[in-house]
Amino acid sequence: MDVRLSGGEIGPVMRSSLEKSVRAMLEFQLSGEVRWRRRPARSGVTPFYETVLEDFAASSRQDLSVGSTRLAVGEARQFLRFLDRSGKPLGDLAVDDVRGYLIDVRPRHTSGMGNPVWAIRRFLRFTNSQGLTGVDAEGLLGKVGPRRVRVLPCFTMDETTRILAAIDTSAPHGKRDYAMVALALSTGLRGVDIVELRRDAIDWHRDEIRLVQRKTSEALTLPLSAPAGNAIADWLLNGRPESTAPEVFVRLKAPFVRLTGPTGALLMARWLDKAGVIHRAGDGKTFHALRRTTGTRLVESGAQLELTAQILGHSRIDSSRRYIALADASLRECCLPLDSWACTREGLR
Repeated sequence: MDVRLSGGEIGPVMRSSLEKSVRAMLEFQLSGEVRWRRRPARSGVTPFYETVLEDFAASSRQDLSVGSTRLAVGEARQFLRFLDRSGKPLGDLAVDDVRGYLIDVRPRHTSGMGNPVWAIRRFLRFTNSQGLTGVDAEGLLGKVGPRRVRVLPCFTMDETTRILAAIDTSAPHGKRDYAMVALALSTGLRGVDIVELRRDAIDWHRDEIRLVQRKTSEALTLPLSAPAGNAIADWLLNGRPESTAPEVFVRLKAPFVRLTGPTGALLMARWLDKAGVIHRAGDGKTFHALRRTTGTRLVESGAQLELTAQILGHSRIDSSRRYIALADASLRECCLPLDSWACTREGLR
């Protein structure tokens, strides 16, 4: 398969799929069963580098969240692949090699180089402390230009109403999708947290949801609204197949395990057209836009940024400020009417 890949007969996605299939077949041959789980593709680095990455991940988990650790390790893996392609051993690393890597990956990071610079700086501090490298790249990695943040749109009230109305709740998959959308709109939870939501995280007596966020590893307690609670109850009682999986939302085809893959994207693709909501690639009308919609409505309702950040589970208030730009109605109220602006200008003269 590697020969076919290098010859252009197949692409990297097909090569990865074939490898995962072979791994599953080998597992069945050796153990007589196949466990349903996500199977990562090949690491692309040597066994020695894989050990270094495992140690780096263990070190990073001491002060980083799961998501940040995954980001740092992923970028470090790309860096080690670059060194392999360049024929440069890690022990002979120089500042010019680090600069070469940043130049190489720059075209792929159109929104800014903050993440790769942060990850490589952290990785080199780790390898230096372990005696694997002796390079001082702090001057090169000390400062990076600010990230260009693109403010993506949220859904209007009319659009969310049409999306909910378009979902066919007479079928199990509709009950599940409706519950997920209603939960996202009422709580602002990220899609990954909804997918991983466990049944024991819902306190039906207090109408609360208690969970640990996947991205930040921070505990979060949110009120469970009546519409979202009723939708979840309808799914659990009338749509969810019999399953021992602890998650609320599971597959509807065997094996009945937790959802995996691009769940949110598939869900939105299923119902946006039926709702008459125009959607184009890159326009931001994704499942995550439901979270942006919740944040925007909180700001428009007059909620303080501190409260908005608390509800959305932001560790920094600055993360919630972007929703001010989406609150069109509130921004209009802050603007002077044209005639008032003209009078003010005339008075200044």
